[in-house]
Amino acid sequence: MPLEENDSLATIGDKGRRLWLYTDRVWGTWLKRRAVVSYLLFFILLLAPWIDINGDPALMFDIPNRKFHMFGMTLLASDGLYLLFVMGFVVFGIFLVTALFGRAWCGWACPQTVFLESIIRPLETLIEGKPRTREKLDEGPLTAAKVWKKSLKYTVYLVVAGAIATTVVAYFLGPDGILEAQFDPFSHPAGTGFFIGITGILFFDFAWFREQTCVVVCPYGRFQSVLLDADSISINYDEKRGEPRGSKRTAGAGDCVDCKRCIQVCPTGIDIRKGVQMECVGCMACIDACDEVMLKIDRPVGLIRMASMKQMEGGARRMLRPRVFVYIGLICIVAVGLFVTLSKRKELEFTLARAPGPAYVEMADGVVQNHANLRISNRGDHDHTINVEVLEPVDGKIVVPGIPVIVKAGQEQRFPAFLMRPTPKTPDGKSKFRVRISDERDFEQIIEWNFLSKAQM
Repeated sequence: MPLEENDSLATIGDKGRRLWLYTDRVWGTWLKRRAVVSYLLFFILLLAPWIDINGDPALMFDIPNRKFHMFGMTLLASDGLYLLFVMGFVVFGIFLVTALFGRAWCGWACPQTVFLESIIRPLETLIEGKPRTREKLDEGPLTAAKVWKKSLKYTVYLVVAGAIATTVVAYFLGPDGILEAQFDPFSHPAGTGFFIGITGILFFDFAWFREQTCVVVCPYGRFQSVLLDADSISINYDEKRGEPRGSKRTAGAGDCVDCKRCIQVCPTGIDIRKGVQMECVGCMACIDACDEVMLKIDRPVGLIRMASMKQMEGGARRMLRPRVFVYIGLICIVAVGLFVTLSKRKELEFTLARAPGPAYVEMADGVVQNHANLRISNRGDHDHTINVEVLEPVDGKIVVPGIPVIVKAGQEQRFPAFLMRPTPKTPDGKSKFRVRISDERDFEQIIEWNFLSKAQM
């Protein structure tokens, strides 16, 4: 039996026992809109790794080669700064959307909601029927019909989980790699293990965990209270209009007939009439359900609607307010930072850094050697032949094994480099190397190197 009326989670019963939700669906205006958005996002997720742009997948995390393909742009491991900007867009974008429209992300774009509400629950209804039918099936004896329906449902869940996992792995292996792994799992053991793990997690989520992901695991609902204010739009129940509620239309009664349809369609089982709650994911199913009832009893729709707390109290909503300006400002800062870094992005980039170990080595013939690492990043679409030479001092020399070398398009290569010269004759032993790194296309970069020797130490 469930607990007495209080503020506990709707999915927790006596002694912490899990209460299973038999969520109903109402095909209303908001659900239709959300379905369009969900299926569009789902197909983008499925198609992105299979779309070819300039010979590479539209989106791919090539971890072995330390590359990230993003809509025709190839980012190398040294380009992690760009991913930081992208994460800034995502984080501040969610903050801004939450401040303006409440938990629109959870109800309309979160993968958990997209998969569960747009794919899994419709399939469950198709196979097992309406909520009361599903509840009777679970409570009933083990019959052939029950075994068949349960087996079919879980098989379908497994297929959907496997399809999603295949797509996720394709973001790391690419189209060719994922197809090869499908026919020969041992050709990509890490990818195969990743596929099995994701499939298992998704199947567990679809078959049993479900709304607990939003209520127990996801932290977003817990910190949304600091992102919302009285001007933020959220799903609200018009208490002034609805109360006192009741099933009979008596004098002085509110519009709420206490049909509990808003609770029956809620994917987390809450009663929106208690106000904004942590478990609400902003799916707007309760709005469709309530509007449907209002139309049947010839009352105005909007008893449950999207509005700010100020609007519910009869005031006007401020869209532009300090926190909104702060979030917009942060997004603009991220945008400017990304634009500046992209504008300075070069097709070829060279870095000469000291290698671990002794600062210098003095050879038997009196020549002093500094050990360095040369990193060459080719972010372009064609190969480059790289050469290295010392411009100053005249008695300086640099040895890079393998140079000249061809650096492939979209590749990053590292080479050991040895800078050598006789012991400097200057009083402090200081000398500065000027190294020129060039290619066959007249590109060059001058790198200065502070040469270390015994006289300096």
